[in-house]
Formats: sequence, C-alpha cells, structure tokens
Amino acid sequence: MAHIIWCGNKNWDDVSNGNQLWDKEISEKNIPEKAVFLDRPADIVKASVPYMIVPCIICFAAVLIKKELSDVFIFNVWFMPLSFLIGLIAAMPLHELFHAVCYPKGERVYIGVSIKQLRAFAASAAAMSRERYILMSLAPSALGVIPLVIFLACPITMKWLITICVVPMFMGLISPAPDYMDVILLLKKVPKGATVQPLKNGLVWYE
Repeated sequence: MAHIIWCGNKNWDDVSNGNQLWDKEISEKNIPEKAVFLDRPADIVKASVPYMIVPCIICFAAVLIKKELSDVFIFNVWFMPLSFLIGLIAAMPLHELFHAVCYPKGERVYIGVSIKQLRAFAASAAAMSRERYILMSLAPSALGVIPLVIFLACPITMKWLITICVVPMFMGLISPAPDYMDVILLLKKVPKGATVQPLKNGLVWYE
C-alpha cells in the first residue's frame, strides 16, 4: 500500500504554488526526454463541467424511479443534514483517500483539504502505468455508486437510509468530473502500457 501522508487543512494557493514536498520529489525525478506533455485545459474545474451531466442524469433518474415506485414522500427531512454532511466528506477527504490507496506500494501520497475553498487534494510524485492511473482516477466514483445502489435497493420503509444516501450519491458521482475528463484524455492520447508521470504543471507520458 502507498504511504499516505495527511496534510490537514491548507490554503489552495499554497497547495498549487509549486513549493510543496511533492513538488520537490517531482523535481528529483529522472524523466525521459521523449516524455510527451498531456495537453489538459488550463481551468480544469470549468472544463470538467460537461462531465457532470451524465452523473447528474443518473442520480435524478434514480430519484424519479424511486418516487414512481412509491405513493408516499420518499425522504425523511430530519436526516437530510446528515446526508449533506456525509456527502461533503465523500466529495472531499474520502474522495482523495480513494485516489491515494490506488498508488503503488511504498510511494508517498499527500492528501489534505482546503476548507475555505471547498477543495481537496491528493498529490504524489509517483509514476504509474496508464491503466493504473485510470483506476486511480475512477476509484472515488465508488463513493457515489455504493449509495446509488443502496438508494435504489432500500425499501421505502427505511426512509432514513434513503435520505442519508441521496446527497452522497450525487456528490460521489459528480465530484470526480475532473477525473472523468482525465480518463477520456488518457484513453484518447496515451497508448496502452505507457507510463504517466505528474509534473508541477501537469502530466507527461512515455513508453
């Protein structure tokens, strides 16, 4: 398992200033001259918005299906604050932890949150195969898939559990939108078996 290091709450400007521990570790990497820079959008969050559409449709469809199967209100509003709390945790620190556990054994992965900016991060100097990088990118979507399955399978008599699952379902499937975008880029532009290496300003790949 990777060596996961919790960095706590950090200002996002500090996270991305290029002077963090993982940046120093990246600078010590011996990257082949033939490495190809992966062209990603400058504003990743903005560019990933279209990748939120399908997850949103899936979640709203699940709510409509559940509603159609019942002739009563399907939520217990008393449990909605807990649902939001769990959804926020799923979309931030747990999301990054699910990324981190996919890194190769012994590699250092730094995770933390930027509460003021409502963002979180998982950063590492580790190189990975394209296939492992895709797995790492998609891993946090499990935080949406699991509550989605529970939401659909749960009997209407357990409104409290249905309610608890609804926000994590949405947040867990929507928050990986930038990761979905990366996966599409990797599938389109990086050949099978290639190695993906993070830099201070993006990703490169080489064979």
